[in-house]
Amino acid sequence: MIDTILFDLDGTLIDSNQLIIDSFKAVFDKEYPNLEVSETEYVSFIGPTLWESFGKYENDPVKIDALVALYKLYNKNKHDEAIKPFPNAVKLLKTLKLKGYKVGIASSKMHEVVKQGLRISGLLDFVDVVVGMDDVTSHKPNPEALLKALELLGGHKAIYIGDHPNDIKAGKNANMITIGVGYTWHLDKLKESNPDYLINDLMEVLNYV
Repeated sequence: MIDTILFDLDGTLIDSNQLIIDSFKAVFDKEYPNLEVSETEYVSFIGPTLWESFGKYENDPVKIDALVALYKLYNKNKHDEAIKPFPNAVKLLKTLKLKGYKVGIASSKMHEVVKQGLRISGLLDFVDVVVGMDDVTSHKPNPEALLKALELLGGHKAIYIGDHPNDIKAGKNANMITIGVGYTWHLDKLKESNPDYLINDLMEVLNYV
């Protein structure tokens, strides 16, 4: 019996996609003004860790750390005004809590940034556990974050909901039921990862719990 519902954050519960892209663009415009980065490449940065994304363009770990710091500075300054919950995100989480489910977040963002996003979006009060990238050593599609969230919640059987192929792969690697969101910017690749279910409205999650 399913007792735990786990979510990715960006692109799943909160709409921060444009902020992510704008933050990357700000860094590339400053540090690599002559580098041409396509819109498709920018979209590909939504989902992986910052180090993975910048690592495609830099080999020096020190330089990558500097790029990540620039990204975080821009993102932080724009964050609160740029993000919003997806339709029915608040309603779904509130309903899940009322029904007695354990609710957690397993994200590739830093823990405190995840909590800030949840707070600004009105979701934090309905989340029991947050696992960010700084809470684990391996990242999606590795299942470590998902399994840690499940353990912290004391859950037994879980669903994981996300917008990126790595979310679905991580859920499968954790032996969880997987749900992909159809409003993702990665729809074709998400479908290729074969989620157990695909939804277009977050309230559809209730059909599978």
